[in-house]
Amino acid sequence: MSPDEPSEIDWTVVKAIIDAQSHANTSLEQYLLYVTHDEFDLNHEEIETCLEDAIHGHERAIDDLRTAKATLNGEDCEDYEARETPEDR
Repeated sequence: MSPDEPSEIDWTVVKAIIDAQSHANTSLEQYLLYVTHDEFDLNHEEIETCLEDAIHGHERAIDDLRTAKATLNGEDCEDYEARETPEDR
């Protein structure tokens, strides 16, 4: 990335990485809030919900990164997702 004039691809990749990190951090921050405050006493089901939310957040992070990769390769994001195998996910 040139400091004078970043390309559209550079911005797309940077934004995707920032978005991915944000999705991952949100899961951790939410759970830490629950376990560090006495007013929250999570039961098994609520912890499971937190984990499901974390999984969803990480899936979104992966989608953000895949979108950036598809953009880098000059591919339409829908075409890229259509060629993915289950191992890619």
